[in-house]
Amino acid sequence: MKRFLQLLGEMSHYRLPQAKLALQELAADDELVIVVPEQSLAGEIQQWATSEGFTVAAPKKILDGLPRWQLSVKKATPVPVEEKPPAAAPTPAAASTPAVAPAPAIAPTTAG
Repeated sequence: MKRFLQLLGEMSHYRLPQAKLALQELAADDELVIVVPEQSLAGEIQQWATSEGFTVAAPKKILDGLPRWQLSVKKATPVPVEEKPPAAAPTPAAASTPAVAPAPAIAPTTAG
């Protein structure tokens, strides 16, 4: 699902926390398009989202009157971890029977 978040009219110290909160609420495979007024803020959001495991498209500049920056952040689908089956325990008959019989000891000979 694609969602949008515009942080144009917000106070500067509330923008990054609002973006973080919105990103944390994303479900797997959701995308959030964020529009911000400053390139530096777009970079901060990109850096934080990447460190948290989100996929982030490079911010792009939008020229629609005032310059704005848009970045698209997507929450990746978690990859399922395959569980290994437990190792089979050896059967009692196989455990007591040695696979190879031990070789007989050879006494050293002396030359004389």
